Amino acid sequence: MAKIPFYKPDLVIVISGPSGSGKSTVIDALCKADETLRESVSVTTRNPRPNEVDGVDYHFRSQSEFEKHVTQDDFLEWAEYGGNFYGTLKSEITAVHEAGKDVILEIEVQGALQIRAQDLSPSRSLLIFIIPPSLAILEKRLRRRKTESESEVNNRLAIAKSEVLEIEHYDYWVSNPENAVQEAVQQIQTIIAAERSRIDTQLIETINPLLDVDKSN
Repeated sequence: MAKIPFYKPDLVIVISGPSGSGKSTVIDALCKADETLRESVSVTTRNPRPNEVDGVDYHFRSQSEFEKHVTQDDFLEWAEYGGNFYGTLKSEITAVHEAGKDVILEIEVQGALQIRAQDLSPSRSLLIFIIPPSLAILEKRLRRRKTESESEVNNRLAIAKSEVLEIEHYDYWVSNPENAVQEAVQQIQTIIAAERSRIDTQLIETINPLLDVDKSN
């Protein structure tokens, strides 16, 4: 995708959804399809899953290292989920925007609500919730991963139900049925394009000097 005239990257795009909703797969496909987007790498205290790479999938850190980041106010948001802690470093957001891209955050509802409550100026937030077709399909996806115990699966299903109840705090929702990742990606691209086309202060301040507008008249 070509650069957008007059547009300066400032979006913090939060994509949430229950564990097993397919949000990681959708985000990966989205970033591959659109070179103007980049996913932020979160910090977590959980153990890496098979094939996960430190610094690529997550910054895997100890509990004490995570707490140090909290004390130093390094996080834009952080939350506890399933017995582990997750957080988004402010430095990650800055680095992506300075690279000329909008940033994608894959975070849970707790973290998303923290971002919703903040004034991110000069950045702005866009919250998107990915909904699975049904709880039955969600359970099937979780069990297919074979990365959680029976109790962990049941716990994630219980959390999923409570997360869906928070959808009212999001801006948009996207469905992610089986074998329809590209459809979800296209929906999200349409949403992002609409947000980038908003007439706001940033756009006016960019256009006026180019048109040599005399505001005194």
